[in-house]
Amino acid sequence: MVVIGAIMHVNKGKEDQFIAEYRKLAPKVLADPGAISYTLHRDTGDPTTFFFYEQYANDDAVRYHSTTAHFKEFFKAIGPITQGRPEIHRYEVVQQK
Repeated sequence: MVVIGAIMHVNKGKEDQFIAEYRKLAPKVLADPGAISYTLHRDTGDPTTFFFYEQYANDDAVRYHSTTAHFKEFFKAIGPITQGRPEIHRYEVVQQK
């Protein structure tokens, strides 16, 4: 299993628009082969900071995710309302209960 953590910063006042775009994207991602979970979190101390927690079956599923039309459309839609590039980290599961 591959886990991706991504942090994104949204322009103040555009948080609801960002969430709306995520809500359109999430069901499509979860229908992709190898996608296990795709969850958006909001920073409790800074409402303009969001964290994606993503789980994929393998590296092929991660690669597929980043090439889909819905992924590219999401980034096109959020481009004008986000600050900088996402901070992306890959993790491996050490232990799972």
